[in-house]
Amino acid sequence: MALDALDATPSAWKASRERLSALRAESPSASYVENVRVGIDDPRTKSHYDARGAVAIDPHRTARMILIGPGGTTALDLWVTKDHFRFAVPAIKLEKRDGISPDEERGLPVGFFRWWFLSPLAGRLLAAHSEPETTSFILKDGRAIVTVRADRNQLVARRREGQNVESIEWWSGGLVPRKGTRGRYADERTGLVVDVTIEDVAQVPPDPAAFADPGVAP
Repeated sequence: MALDALDATPSAWKASRERLSALRAESPSASYVENVRVGIDDPRTKSHYDARGAVAIDPHRTARMILIGPGGTTALDLWVTKDHFRFAVPAIKLEKRDGISPDEERGLPVGFFRWWFLSPLAGRLLAAHSEPETTSFILKDGRAIVTVRADRNQLVARRREGQNVESIEWWSGGLVPRKGTRGRYADERTGLVVDVTIEDVAQVPPDPAAFADPGVAP
């Protein structure tokens, strides 16, 4: 978004803030589960594979995502709160956990998914530009700067934190999880691309046990 396109008048600024508030209000306030199908392209290993799984989200508190890859093995197990995380890829015996420092999260999508799953579009509004069908924002979320463009059909967010630059395109016209909604996550530093399709959204709240720290015995 060009600097000369930023809304400077009080009325334009007010309209942009109202649009951002309306987008944020679309995000669910009660816990829910999405069943998802993903296609993963990883240029580092020159591989493509498909996986299925579920994402349980307790807004503003906790999210847990488990993806099952080929052969029924766990491809990814992510647990994240505002203050802690556990990121595990059992196939390569990778497990990292805890904290919110950049060093602990370096090279992992933890900061991005903490922002996207727990508090979508969170951050202090720095600048905005509104047109009849499209609104663009610049947000400051902690150490990260996020640019967002939203219209009735698509929401695009690009988040930069240190050396990590990640983005998501969400073809839904908002943040309400719906069956059939498609998205694409990209890590610009590594070239990793993940295509996501929501196959279903549970109509009942998930078991609270789904949000427990998976690294702590009950």
